[in-house]
Amino acid sequence: MNLGVLAVLLVFVYVLSYNPFIVESFLPRHIRIGIEGLLLFLLIVISLNRKYISIDMFWFIPIILGHLCMIFFEISTLRELISSFGKLAFLLLNVELLIRNQRALQSCTKIWIQLSYFLCIITIIAFVGYNSSIISFVPTTLGTLLNGGDAASSYYYFNHNILGNITPRQLFGINLGRVSGFMYEPGYLAFFLGFNILVARDWIDATRLRKRFVWLNVVAGIATISTTFFLFFTFYFLAKGIKSKGNSKVIIARRIVFLTLAVFFIVLILKSGYAGQTSGSDRLDQIVSYSSLVVNNSWLSFLFGNGVGVIGINSGWIKVFIEQGAALLVILVTLFARLTKHNRWLMLYVFYCSFALNLFFIPLFLFLISISYAYSFEKKSQLSNTNAGQINYKMAGTK
Repeated sequence: MNLGVLAVLLVFVYVLSYNPFIVESFLPRHIRIGIEGLLLFLLIVISLNRKYISIDMFWFIPIILGHLCMIFFEISTLRELISSFGKLAFLLLNVELLIRNQRALQSCTKIWIQLSYFLCIITIIAFVGYNSSIISFVPTTLGTLLNGGDAASSYYYFNHNILGNITPRQLFGINLGRVSGFMYEPGYLAFFLGFNILVARDWIDATRLRKRFVWLNVVAGIATISTTFFLFFTFYFLAKGIKSKGNSKVIIARRIVFLTLAVFFIVLILKSGYAGQTSGSDRLDQIVSYSSLVVNNSWLSFLFGNGVGVIGINSGWIKVFIEQGAALLVILVTLFARLTKHNRWLMLYVFYCSFALNLFFIPLFLFLISISYAYSFEKKSQLSNTNAGQINYKMAGTK
């Protein structure tokens, strides 16, 4: 039990020490590696103390084989692959911890929900404060914040010591600030706020509290002015409105409102010129520029990639395919489909956002995936026990 509590605390230290949080740039690399190594060792010890392991742990086999092939065929070195392997190992070991330790699962969920409330509140305050000029933000770069360091110095922000960072943008000629808070980019913050919206029904039982949590994340997500967030949740709420049961005037009115909002947001993004200010066009240019690597790939490069770090691109699917090959890409597609299929909207959201963001090796993303899956595993176990009890009861009645 003490190891489980220690693991939960160390998990949050680990998650907050890495991308997408800008804390990563302020912590020396050897400290972050030390935190990751200690956590993986602790999770392995906990797993070995179990009498049996879940079937999900067998995912280690294809992952290990894939990484060994990249080393054997000299596509990437062991040093280059340690980071990606460590992140996937964390995912599988954390899944094992959470599905076997309900106390750890509940603690992780409660802490993340409270942290999410904090992130939402400061995001909304920062957005209102900056765009109303009530709160002063200082122009700076991440390199300046690092006392002259050149790491990620291309990130330009308006900074507030308490509320974090704002990225300036224009919408219909109006200067607006996109909130990134304490993450590198607004898109990352928007993704995790959207994640909260889709899994709230599993994490929060009380209807009133769940609705409050969802709408707080919706408002905070809007404050990031993320086109990825806007597009997905416009169609998400539209689909929810259309699927509402009944034909009452209220439901029909709700459908009309959602449809109108969907059309409005799409026209807004297309006509305002805002899309040209986002990173979308840069990502498309990057994909085109690296397409020659795919066209000229040998069968070996197609299967196991061209080497970690050969491209600088945010698209998760494209990055994995070009750098680590189709073999690992298939493994990741299958793995994340399994871990999210209990929530079809979540699965769609993860696959959709991974075209814009490189999420697969971000500890916070892997942490939240493991929590969501652990809850679905718990529900299946409860359902199986209930069905087994009903069968035994009927058999006893027959006798």
